[in-house]
Amino acid sequence: MTTADRTREIVPEDDSWAHHPRPEDPFWNESGLFTFMVPELDINGYFYVWHRPNMKLTSAGVALWDAVGTETHNCLFSEWYHFNPMAPDTDMFNFRLGNGMSCELLEPLKRYKLGYAGDEMQLDLLWEGAYHPPNLHYSNSDADGFEVWGSVHYEQLGSVTGTITLRGETIPVDCHAFRDHSRGLRPGPARNQSGGGFDYGWASERTSFAVTSARPDPTAPVTASSVDRIGYGHFVQDGKLGQITGGRRVVLEREPDGRPRRVELLLEDEHGREMRAVSRVRNCLKWHSLWHMQWCLAEWEIDGEHGWGENQDWFDINVIRRHQRENLGAAR
Repeated sequence: MTTADRTREIVPEDDSWAHHPRPEDPFWNESGLFTFMVPELDINGYFYVWHRPNMKLTSAGVALWDAVGTETHNCLFSEWYHFNPMAPDTDMFNFRLGNGMSCELLEPLKRYKLGYAGDEMQLDLLWEGAYHPPNLHYSNSDADGFEVWGSVHYEQLGSVTGTITLRGETIPVDCHAFRDHSRGLRPGPARNQSGGGFDYGWASERTSFAVTSARPDPTAPVTASSVDRIGYGHFVQDGKLGQITGGRRVVLEREPDGRPRRVELLLEDEHGREMRAVSRVRNCLKWHSLWHMQWCLAEWEIDGEHGWGENQDWFDINVIRRHQRENLGAAR
């Protein structure tokens, strides 16, 4: 990545891969995550795509979970398909997949129409950005290895409206949530990944944050005190956005299986401001892919304001496997 890439503003063309050269490497990645929630029902969900344009394939899925069921086989709904053929006119946020997922880019960096048509669940959602996404470019995180996930990365909080239809029941959606986009080489299976987490929260247009952190010792046991170093992110305070320059993430309490109960963030930004946020976890989905992630709906207090968001808590798969097998009484 050049210095210009690190410092330039994210522009509408970044929401498409048509405007950017890429190598022929099959592991070139263009991925995007959208989240949504129904807090009053303790429901959380994701709409997630990993495009591999040089392979002409998209790996993608949707999930919905509440406070009952923490696995993909016992949550409200989970579907992921790795081998969606890519149509010739596919672009980052304009696609229709064989597994029933669809996305239409209505306004770059601002408005997205998300759809899913399955036998048991359907989604009809409008995702709208609340502010211009900052260029995060993993700027403070070179020592933590986040740069292996791509050379360009931006994140944004916004509003989500529409409906979930689950086994014939229609559930209205009217919330604030998160999206991101990463672009760059993402090679084969990741090994020995740093633990840590991603957390976001929204209290109002004047108060919100999204931040990623890394655990100093990636091999630390699950039961060890988790004090994570802030890698990158941003927060909005008094209506003004600033990129995060320091701080820490502390998991105050965990369940026996390792999932977080409460998380505290102490954040500092480029304007010399500080933010404190404390969460209470409301549900959990144990999600396995790049690492073992415990993906949780979170109820936040952000600088004294009530809000909603997520706690995503990460462990390298070998660390969590060892912990959970010991809990099961396994000899090895």
